[in-house]
Amino acid sequence: MNPTRFDTITRLFADRKLTRRQSLAAGAGLAAGIAGSRLASAQEASPEALPITPDADHGPEMLFVQSFHSGSIVPSERAEGRYTVTLEHGLGETIYFSDRPDRIVGSTPTAAFLDGLGFPEDNPPNAAILTQNPDGDATLAVVELFDPVYDAETATLTYDVSVLEHWKDGTDLAFTETPVDLGALGDTFGTAHLFIDDCGDWEITCYSIPSKGINGHVGSILTDEHDGFCYSWEAAFCLPCQPWIADGYSAYRYWNQQCNERFPDCLGICQARNVV
Repeated sequence: MNPTRFDTITRLFADRKLTRRQSLAAGAGLAAGIAGSRLASAQEASPEALPITPDADHGPEMLFVQSFHSGSIVPSERAEGRYTVTLEHGLGETIYFSDRPDRIVGSTPTAAFLDGLGFPEDNPPNAAILTQNPDGDATLAVVELFDPVYDAETATLTYDVSVLEHWKDGTDLAFTETPVDLGALGDTFGTAHLFIDDCGDWEITCYSIPSKGINGHVGSILTDEHDGFCYSWEAAFCLPCQPWIADGYSAYRYWNQQCNERFPDCLGICQARNVV
């Protein structure tokens, strides 16, 4: 891949970070789309009272890359105005990397990555889809990603996608290819690379434990207080950025403690949701 093209895509997402990093009201809908079974299993454990030492002041900002041998695109049957993109013969791994000063690079099995990133309807990941036809011509589209379905046996991944609103704001970054509408990708295409931006932002909500006689939402820790969520390559999951605790269970324990220290109505029995 042309290194200049790679760099401009990286800068596109750095400049557009606020389109994904935004506070969501009360974390609605995120437990189902992001927490899943990990939240349930973490809640079964009793957090220990031992102090937790953060790994860093702030977690790294990541960019993710998925590569495929070929793909196709058709109008979505599930949502008007969207397309269904099928990407075939992938690597089975999603590459992650961070910019200076962390310079972290590695890969996560694609199935685990999809489970950990989260694809909420109200704040989906942004992505640049770079495709190439047999003649070597490249086409770039800037989109939002919804409803991933991954077949690990065939390394085939399907997304519903829509054109990212105001994507033309990024065309001043000297792309060799001007971003196109999705229909311009063609019914089928050759090599495809997806560049996906980092975790979204949401509040951490503090809930009391139903079995203790108090049930419900006690309070929230706002996005500005933890600076959103960052990807943990150790946990293959999005965790609060600040302070940075890369281990999912330790992060869960820490934010449980924060809930109980901040909200007297917790009576010491609150649990933090939307953390793992």
